[in-house]
Amino acid sequence: MSRVKMLRFLIPLGVVAMVAVGWAKQSPVQGGSASDAPLKGRVMSADGAPMEGVAISARADDRRTIITTSVYTDQDGRYALPPLAAPLSDGPYKVMAQAVGFEAGRATVRLAAGKGAEQNFTLTPLKDFSRQLSGIEWMASLPESTPQDRRAKRLYGVNCIQCHTTAFALQNRFDATGWSSIVKLMSTISFNGQDPMRDAPDAFINGYKDEIVAYLERVRGPRSEAVFKPLPRVTGESTRIVVTEYEISPGHLPGTVVVDNGNDWSFGPPSHHESRAAHDTVVDLQGNVWFTDNVSPRRSIGKLDPRVGRITDYTQVSEKGEPVNVHDINVDQAGNIWFNNGRDGSLDKFDPKSEKFQNFPLPASLRGVGGLIGVDSKGNIWGRTNSRRIEAFDAKWGLKHQKSDPEQPGGAVKLDPKTGEYTYYKAVKASRAIYSIGVDAEDNAYFTHSNVDRIGYVDARTGKVGEIDISARDKDNVLHTELDAELVSRFEPPTETGPPWQKGPRRQTQSYWLAAKYAKDKKFDSHWFTLSKASAIAKVDIRTKKVTEYPLPHPYSFPYQLTVDKNHMVWVAAMNTDRVFKFNPYTERWTEYPLPSLGSDSRSVDVDNTTDPPTVWMAYWGTNKLARIQFKPTAVTRASR
Repeated sequence: MSRVKMLRFLIPLGVVAMVAVGWAKQSPVQGGSASDAPLKGRVMSADGAPMEGVAISARADDRRTIITTSVYTDQDGRYALPPLAAPLSDGPYKVMAQAVGFEAGRATVRLAAGKGAEQNFTLTPLKDFSRQLSGIEWMASLPESTPQDRRAKRLYGVNCIQCHTTAFALQNRFDATGWSSIVKLMSTISFNGQDPMRDAPDAFINGYKDEIVAYLERVRGPRSEAVFKPLPRVTGESTRIVVTEYEISPGHLPGTVVVDNGNDWSFGPPSHHESRAAHDTVVDLQGNVWFTDNVSPRRSIGKLDPRVGRITDYTQVSEKGEPVNVHDINVDQAGNIWFNNGRDGSLDKFDPKSEKFQNFPLPASLRGVGGLIGVDSKGNIWGRTNSRRIEAFDAKWGLKHQKSDPEQPGGAVKLDPKTGEYTYYKAVKASRAIYSIGVDAEDNAYFTHSNVDRIGYVDARTGKVGEIDISARDKDNVLHTELDAELVSRFEPPTETGPPWQKGPRRQTQSYWLAAKYAKDKKFDSHWFTLSKASAIAKVDIRTKKVTEYPLPHPYSFPYQLTVDKNHMVWVAAMNTDRVFKFNPYTERWTEYPLPSLGSDSRSVDVDNTTDPPTVWMAYWGTNKLARIQFKPTAVTRASR
């Protein structure tokens, strides 16, 4: 029997007023100048030069607030916090100025209603700034001058950037014995950290172990001398944002504020152990931000009301009486929240008005459904289902492993909420790693085979299932060996690991109905995917099925999810970057915006299309936060053909 349990806690009203309220349906921070700012100042280097792109973060020093507001310095090194809305609370605020390669500037500033404050910073160079590096900066710092190094680096990138960023692993040094122990452990645990596969290590990590360990011992061993390559600080449009981050308590510890949360870069990227929970996020038509919790035992989904700064937790209970963990979430045209039931394997609904859950039980013939939540124009709900897995044993390697069952190949599943009926669309070929589902603007559904570089689709008119092969093994630019061929011939890769040429189509745009509702140009004739291991995104023409790929600005970014806004801009969450990326499909140009938390490990992005320009929201799985990114007026967001 499904039920709801609500755990509520409030942010102190004055803090909400300062950093969470004050912007109406206009997303940019408008109506104020530097003279209106509650805090402004300038950041200079030790040699007296202005520093652009420095993160300035302010947080009430009251040990209770869960909100941090961040802005970035302009080309003159100047910054200003956005105008504050009444009522305000007087009090001290911790302010930090952070830039990779420099000691952080720190100050406590007392802010009072109607009074502006000024705080300048002078930043001094830091000799060892390795703990400040993001995942892509670590990967840029690893050598690849020889074919062997390039291959080993790729093997590490393909097989070791799934459940954590590379920064978390590489911030420490280990000798060969240490790295060997870590890689061996990584071959046996699941993404949630449990250890259910002790007698069945991952075949690809196990096969590539010697190459990966030798490379890591050389580049991050006790005597290695890494040449760190931090990215240039952002400039221009990339600095014209305000980022408001809301910290989320662990579901079983309401009101608890996580200490090691990525705010202070000198600590390095935090462990997931304490903080992870907020995996996916979606914005409803009222501007509420919903998130999923796939870790905590007492929360299934949560709601943030950014107008008052309140977070409310809701718990769905499975048919067996267990709290339901949730991975995926979306909203339909009626405002209902849809998600995957991680216990019963079904698609479930939450009605925000009645605050009640409704379970839609799966027929016995179907396996668990999830992998994002597609919503088509008729209000049908889509999910994906994986192939049945067959247990096997390879005598030569002495490994137990799993392979997909061609008789039950997996594919797409459609739920009619009016009748509760599920319709199963079988994949053309079986796969044990069908990862995500999405629906284009003409109601065609797509599902990704992350392990074998294929995209399946369901034709909305005919119901027929087709497939797009995006593999390009012969075009890969790293060294391939006989080991690769043997592993692929003997073992089917899971989502997380595989051969060096793997592109890894991961997530996609869930649905387009909300963007189309507010768009001036309502013709959405492309569907978008992330190619996680290739660090690219892919555009599929929804009629011809032609695929065009666009690499992200940085290798090893690991794009995880994307979405399309009402202006047709494509927004990308790339988990290894601590950034959010905007791709303009008309100019085919990228703009990247920094996130002020280190180790954010963001796997979800959504947009509030009711604001102009759209407001971007992200969930930080690595530091358990929700982040709102707003754009200042001069930032150009509307596409021009």
